[in-house]
Amino acid sequence: MEKYRKNLFNALACFLVVIVLNFALPRLLPGDPVAYLTGFSEEEMTVAQIDRYRAALHLDESVPRQFLHYLASLADGTLGYSYKKEATVAELIRGRIGYTLQIALPAVVLSSVIGLAWGLACGYRRDSLGDKLSSSVLIVLNTVPSFLIALAAIIFFCFQHKVFPYTGVSSPGFAPGVPGFFADRLRHLALPVLTLTLAAMPSRYLLMRNTAARLADEKYILYAKERGLSPCTIQFGYMLKNIAQPFITMLGMSVSLCIGGSLIIENIFSVSGMGKLLTDAVYTLDYPLMQGVLFVTTLIMVLSIIITDFLCILVDPKVRLGEKHE
Repeated sequence: MEKYRKNLFNALACFLVVIVLNFALPRLLPGDPVAYLTGFSEEEMTVAQIDRYRAALHLDESVPRQFLHYLASLADGTLGYSYKKEATVAELIRGRIGYTLQIALPAVVLSSVIGLAWGLACGYRRDSLGDKLSSSVLIVLNTVPSFLIALAAIIFFCFQHKVFPYTGVSSPGFAPGVPGFFADRLRHLALPVLTLTLAAMPSRYLLMRNTAARLADEKYILYAKERGLSPCTIQFGYMLKNIAQPFITMLGMSVSLCIGGSLIIENIFSVSGMGKLLTDAVYTLDYPLMQGVLFVTTLIMVLSIIITDFLCILVDPKVRLGEKHE
């Protein structure tokens, strides 16, 4: 139970650090903070505009009161205002986060399920030819950057074989409700999801493989083999019960990692998700928008860790019995 308390404390501490940094960074940078909090350069604004923005951003008040206004923008869900795009940050993120989740969530499921099944099979038959070959290939793949995997996929599937489109999420004329829209969306998302799955899956495989290899020498597994049970029954009927806890933990971490990885992949495939939004914010020095994207991704990470730890407690009888004993 102490491990879960520590995980929760670390996640919340990281979340609070992000909140404080989001507030402090534009105010600590050299120059007028108005320029950083609006995205406009000081040369583009008149004195009257600077005074108006200072009042709107509460920069004419004390720093503690500014921080309270900042916390209020987080509490009411607006997450600040983007003067460059003339909309609240929450509105901008709501319009883009769906595309990010359409890439990240399938990648989470695919990388975790494939990593689990493949890792169980190879760990159960450790030191076999299949195990050695699989582990060697995936260790190498684990070192390849996701953008390189994306470029290789584009060259092979888009330019050489012309199987999939390489930009956007929909073809012209395929709006929601139009026949063929769903199939067209799947074709556009196939390569981004494939790229993120290949980037995330090796670490999932290696964790499951090593855990399964360690369990393969346990007495209950050896007894199950002696009874003549099939490898599939042993792997998914016996070993999976003891791998459930690290698998759930891995699944929770996969959510945050795939969300972060998706921000990079989106730019390569020209998907207008949060990654494109973050890139626009960086190029235009739109700090409120940058802060909002960082806040939301960190919030997703914290929630995934909390939910993961809660599920681990539910499936771990030792923790539950320990709580009752306390």
